[in-house]
Amino acid sequence: MIAGIFGLLLGLAGLWTGIKALKNRTLADRWPTTNGRVIERGIYQPDQPMLSAPAFRHAPLVRYRYEVGGKEFVSHRILPRHIQLPRHNTKQWAQKQADSFPDEVVVHYNPAEPADSYLTNASRTGLYAVLIFSTIALLLGCLFLLKYTAG
Repeated sequence: MIAGIFGLLLGLAGLWTGIKALKNRTLADRWPTTNGRVIERGIYQPDQPMLSAPAFRHAPLVRYRYEVGGKEFVSHRILPRHIQLPRHNTKQWAQKQADSFPDEVVVHYNPAEPADSYLTNASRTGLYAVLIFSTIALLLGCLFLLKYTAG
């Protein structure tokens, strides 16, 4: 019964998270763009709690400048803030990711809050994978609960 409840809760949480992230991704795809200029490249360790080993806690740093409505902004968000935390791995991986951005970048910015920006959107494939695995967890949870109540 515990496995069924766990699968059910895990599946529901995953579905809710995946659907919300896909909706946010779609909205962020509609944000206007402007040209930006990279002013710093490097690596850093995000201040979010992580389960990975210390050697795998490095994220790419790409600080860029852009202008919207005559006002200048500076950001370091590669992915949209409301969809995904910074990706992280080894120092070498993070530096390679940071170096992969050209000097001139296309910046997607939130028209309601131009300081909110990103360079690349979250992977649609990854979000679909979250939905698929969440559905499987939900179905397995239901199966375990049915088996428990029938037996």
